[in-house]
Amino acid sequence: MGYAAIYIPEFPTLAWLRLEKRARVQAVAVVEGKAPLERVVSFNRSAKDLGLTHGMSKVQADTSGQVLFHERSIAEEKAALEILFEAVERFSPRVQIIASPVNGYANGKQSAAVLLVDQSGTETLFGDARSYAEAIRSALQQLDFASNVAVAPNAEASLLLARSYSGVTQVDAKDVRSKLAPLPLSMLTVEAATLATLGRWGIRNLGELAALPEAALVSRIGQQGKRLQRLAVGCEDHLLVPQDPSFVLTEHVELDGPLESLEPLLFILSPMIETLLRQTINHAYALRSVTITLELEKASPHRLEVRPAVPVQSKDLLLKLLHLKLQADPPQAGILGLTLDAEPAIPQVAQRGLFQSQFPEPDKLDLLVARLKAVVGEENVGSPMLSNSFCDDEFVMAPFQPSAGGRLPTQPIVPRAALRRFRPAQQAKVVYRDSIPSILFWRGERLELGTVSGPWQSSGYWWDGRRWEADEWDAVVSQPLQALRLRHEPEAGTWYVAGQYD
Repeated sequence: MGYAAIYIPEFPTLAWLRLEKRARVQAVAVVEGKAPLERVVSFNRSAKDLGLTHGMSKVQADTSGQVLFHERSIAEEKAALEILFEAVERFSPRVQIIASPVNGYANGKQSAAVLLVDQSGTETLFGDARSYAEAIRSALQQLDFASNVAVAPNAEASLLLARSYSGVTQVDAKDVRSKLAPLPLSMLTVEAATLATLGRWGIRNLGELAALPEAALVSRIGQQGKRLQRLAVGCEDHLLVPQDPSFVLTEHVELDGPLESLEPLLFILSPMIETLLRQTINHAYALRSVTITLELEKASPHRLEVRPAVPVQSKDLLLKLLHLKLQADPPQAGILGLTLDAEPAIPQVAQRGLFQSQFPEPDKLDLLVARLKAVVGEENVGSPMLSNSFCDDEFVMAPFQPSAGGRLPTQPIVPRAALRRFRPAQQAKVVYRDSIPSILFWRGERLELGTVSGPWQSSGYWWDGRRWEADEWDAVVSQPLQALRLRHEPEAGTWYVAGQYD
């Protein structure tokens, strides 16, 4: 049984740089607080080489003039932590977040993320302990998380080794004590007074602490001394509490200055969509919809949603749909931040028959629909659906959702008269005889009506100001022989020929 500890230093900086790839080649620092009291909370190696330290004021750090500063974003760090946890979870179902800049344990005071993984039962999948640690570190490196990974038989020992040694560290039970021995006492979580006491005794590292007689140590500093000594020899117990965060697809970026055009915004959106898709595909899902929320300068947030006709796994398609959406409804102020929220769905897969019509490609179909919406308006593109009303031809436009299923089974056709409606209905004039239509003036002709049935009266929407009312008649014209549907609107006093029976 072994434990793998993962230590990722300067996590706030990595959480930002994983999306802002252009800034990786220069010195960057993450600051928090209100000007002019902003303090440095995290930085990369280039900034460290310039002399930056944690807690340094932004004014001090900016003396070199070579540092790019970024305002700290807890939302960015939470999104990055979820991605990190999901990547590590591929190596073991038992993962615990020991500390991070955004969880309650650390109270936001440290800049590193620390995870503990139970390695038990993974040998057949990933090989020995060193191969396991190297696989984890390589996977995190692909996600732009530079990490230290240590594997040891004891959980607390692996955590100490990951914090102390760079790269991959692997020890077994007989070597763990010697590997911990040269580490300074400051690597232990201990009260300052206790640390000062051990310093006055001449104790400088874990090896010297482990060599002290246990009974004498406990008699002088209590049970805390026993715990510290067990940590020093690598045998302190740790109860791993696995975590199972909910599957939430969200990405957030806060910008250092307002964006005024769409081109740089699309450059930022591209890696965000790529990250969401990676999470989605790892769970065997596709994306049903993507919602973008833009935080605007001195204006309320601007929210847009794209919903492809079928769930997709294409970054280029989603990016193009968002581009068309933003072109049709652009933000009216500078953009200070953006959030992407996605809704996962099961991919739509169908096996079509040899002689069935080819289903349209989702990419081309969605782009066509998006371009049509940009031309004629979003409310005028979709699938027509009949309204729950007796009003003729009333319908609403629903989102276009094609079905990939096979052809519906054919039903036996029962011969019957079919009404071919005229759209729009054709205006006419009617002469009554004994309150029944008798003569019809239509298309420049005078037509004598024979058998007339009706009226069938209908009305609706009297409750919300859209009131309508109509009387309908079926009439047979003797010469030329034909059957018509007549429609009378009493409020306007107009007659129409609404259709003809075939």
